[in-house]
Amino acid sequence: MDNLKIRTGLTERSIAEHERAIRFLRDQFGYNRMIHKITPLDVRRFLGWYRHRKTKGQVVATATANRLLRECRRIFREAVDCQLIRSNPFAGIRQERVSQPVWHHVSPDEYHRLLEAAPSLRWKGIIALAYCCGLRLGEILNLTWADVDFEAGMVRVIRKQGCREATDWEPKDKDARAVPIPKPVVDLLTSAQMSAKDRQVYVFVLERGPNIGKRLKRANIWRDFNVIRRRAGVPVCCVHDLRRSYCTNLARAIPMHVVQELAGHSDIRTTRRYYIQVEPELLDAARRAVEASLEGDAQPD
Repeated sequence: MDNLKIRTGLTERSIAEHERAIRFLRDQFGYNRMIHKITPLDVRRFLGWYRHRKTKGQVVATATANRLLRECRRIFREAVDCQLIRSNPFAGIRQERVSQPVWHHVSPDEYHRLLEAAPSLRWKGIIALAYCCGLRLGEILNLTWADVDFEAGMVRVIRKQGCREATDWEPKDKDARAVPIPKPVVDLLTSAQMSAKDRQVYVFVLERGPNIGKRLKRANIWRDFNVIRRRAGVPVCCVHDLRRSYCTNLARAIPMHVVQELAGHSDIRTTRRYYIQVEPELLDAARRAVEASLEGDAQPD
């Protein structure tokens, strides 16, 4: 089983997923199991075991089980590429269908209330970049001042590799992209840069503690955002809902393939299924259109 740990060039988050998958494989198959002896039947039993195990009294979520399946499939695919095994026992296993998540579309008024409730310039910047530029949280936290083009009004999402000033990092979609920044967000980032310390590489850094000036981490982001959300009187939502709202707002005005490009999705189906929400006024418009057509059919010739 030690041969399975062969994937390289991974992001910090991908490394955690990779090591987690290796741990579960070892728990089920043991350290001494030869990987070429793992059959598709063994794989089905392994996934059945994982799906029915409980964490803190809760059964594993379908999306979590699918994530493990994808990672195991990648691990064994590389084992095939390295000629450690002839075939991938995970190759023919399908993911379980996941119901479309329910999320809250943040309106422009709610966005402004979140900004007003934000306790710091740092939090205003995080909220603005998620809602007005559609950046993922990981992209926001790994944003450097070199990525922001104030003159052109653009922010670049690019990999950080071999840079002495920045930690190695790779965006989820792997490809670099440039996203336009609205003027109010440019002004906000300008204020943030003016208050930044000398030689500060990252836009968002820790402001106190032993690691002051270091890149801001994900820890407590969700908790702190919930405090801001409640203070603003905004319905239950998360930071990622700001990104989803960005995509929905864009879809009103520009073609879907452009929304896909700006959001950094490799598959346009992801944009359509998970990020575009049909708003209530459009549902009302659809209802009125059907009613009008029925009334038209009811009229005598």
